Amino acid sequence: MQKLKKFALYILMLSFAASCLAGCGSAAAGTDGTSTKKYNLVYQCAWGTGGGPFKYASELSEAIVSCSGGRVTMDCLATNSIVSTVDMLQAVSNGTIDCIQTCSTVFSDDSLGILSTIPVGMTYEEYIGWYLGGEGQEILNEVMAEFADNVVVFPCGLVDSEILYHSRVPIASLDDIKGLKVRGVSDWAAIETELGASVVSMDGGDCYEALSRGTIDACEYSSPATNWAAGFHEVAPYLTVPGIHNSSAAYLFIMNRSVWDGLDEQIQNIIKLSCTAMMAQNWAEDRVTNAEAWTKYLELQEQGKLTINRLSDEDIETIKETAAAYYEKKCEQNPLFARVYNSQMEYIEATQAWSQAADTK
Repeated sequence: MQKLKKFALYILMLSFAASCLAGCGSAAAGTDGTSTKKYNLVYQCAWGTGGGPFKYASELSEAIVSCSGGRVTMDCLATNSIVSTVDMLQAVSNGTIDCIQTCSTVFSDDSLGILSTIPVGMTYEEYIGWYLGGEGQEILNEVMAEFADNVVVFPCGLVDSEILYHSRVPIASLDDIKGLKVRGVSDWAAIETELGASVVSMDGGDCYEALSRGTIDACEYSSPATNWAAGFHEVAPYLTVPGIHNSSAAYLFIMNRSVWDGLDEQIQNIIKLSCTAMMAQNWAEDRVTNAEAWTKYLELQEQGKLTINRLSDEDIETIKETAAAYYEKKCEQNPLFARVYNSQMEYIEATQAWSQAADTK
């Protein structure tokens, strides 16, 4: 029953988003001078073609174009089309690109990563609540201004949870990762190290080959659908959940401020509404494709070709405690990270009591 209620909530959110977008389409057919002005926007995302993230970035541009009634043109360019992914923020700030979509984890300062995702952090419901109902947008503006003062930024997408590990050996408990060569990145790499893993830093695109050759024993990579497409089950017969290291990830739409100021109010509203709508749509689509992929993993398990393990509640609590201690130290060392982290934790605490009271499981 609880799952049905949650599903109904997401359907209502999507219906609301669709009605907003439909209204945008009719509004673009104005007769005054500003309502007929056209804009061509140069738009690059941080994703390569073929995967879910690129699809979602493309859907955002398609929504903006459609809602504008043709007044806006913007094709979604794949990563590195104009500038490298790591240079995208600077490029949009100086006007080399009009707008981008990315995750803040690709930026040079690791205090920004939390704006998109953080291990043992916010769920989908909490991210969307913090950004749209809490002080998330205010914090986003404040933090981005520290690094690129000539941009405007909006959350524009959310994706589902990831798989914790694909591994060559069983990982059924935290004891099993001690001494293992595990691919990890950013804050999760630091937390894994605290838990006893021997963390190896490598690009996600190298994980399949590294698992195949035994260079690493295990890797965290992405969601069920993405991992299935990558074929990790072909070289790693063990899988571990839940994806506590990444329960959700938010995408950001960033536009050059001068370009933004040059848009009329109607187009600005279309862009903001499209970004908001895509936060629900991306997650809903991602949830469905992940469910389909997960069914395939379960079928492999039934065939004896894959073993799926789930960490115990005690192990999950240990991870939470280790992460909390790590973040406490990081907050002391990095005031900007602390500003974001404390705001998110305050939001979770403020809403947790009602969330628990409303849970009918």
